[in-house]
Amino acid sequence: MSASMTFGRATRSTIPRGSRFFANGAAALIGLLRRMDNWQLKQAKSEPQTAQQVLDWARSIEGTDPGFAADLRAAVYRSQEK
Repeated sequence: MSASMTFGRATRSTIPRGSRFFANGAAALIGLLRRMDNWQLKQAKSEPQTAQQVLDWARSIEGTDPGFAADLRAAVYRSQEK
């Protein structure tokens, strides 16, 4: 004798549409943030190689950090005196 019970049909677990939409949006946002982070890291790694590039950098940060810009210009002028 075999004891077997069946209660209705087998159910499939499905993800609700709203949850799937949210998950896809979150994944897209995370991917965008990662790409932006990598772009910013690449920008930070590019260091000025010539005196002109240092002067250009000093000019670009003059409005936000005038003290550091002055230090950069002074370093360029000191290096050119030698």
